[in-house]
Amino acid sequence: MPSTEPGFGPAVSRRRVLVGGVALAALATALPACSSPPAPPAVDELESQVTLARHDSELATAAAAAAAPPISTALTEVAAERTQHAQALTTEIARLAVSKTSTSSATTSPTTTASAAAAPPPSLADVVQSLKASAASASELAGTSPGYRAGLLGSIAASCTASYTVALATGEVAS
Repeated sequence: MPSTEPGFGPAVSRRRVLVGGVALAALATALPACSSPPAPPAVDELESQVTLARHDSELATAAAAAAAPPISTALTEVAAERTQHAQALTTEIARLAVSKTSTSSATTSPTTTASAAAAPPPSLADVVQSLKASAASASELAGTSPGYRAGLLGSIAASCTASYTVALATGEVAS
């Protein structure tokens, strides 16, 4: 038998540790219920991504009209992908608007004026630079976005990067 001196019990008993643990667990489950609701999603940031996607699509379409066949095919594909990105972002904006009943401004594509039609077509380098800027913007926003939006924006950033590094990689493009 272990000898213990009278009056010298342990400072913290197992019972006290268990009671303290249960109290902490109860407190940990109650605190989130008392906190403020999460911040509303930033629809404006997604709308700027829609604008970038539409701009890239229009730029690639205009450049494809003046490019040689192998590059024009790649530019046409880039334009189609960026149009799909704009559609996916618009769908996400609509979902967010329904979930928080916000009033977001309707995004429409700008109309081409006669002076814009007379301008020379954009070069391949112009398209690549625009895609680089779009990829950087989407990548930065993906890092601060939650859940599905982060995945959507990350996918868009990866697609833009693949477009300018793989699909449009030619000797003509200066990095």
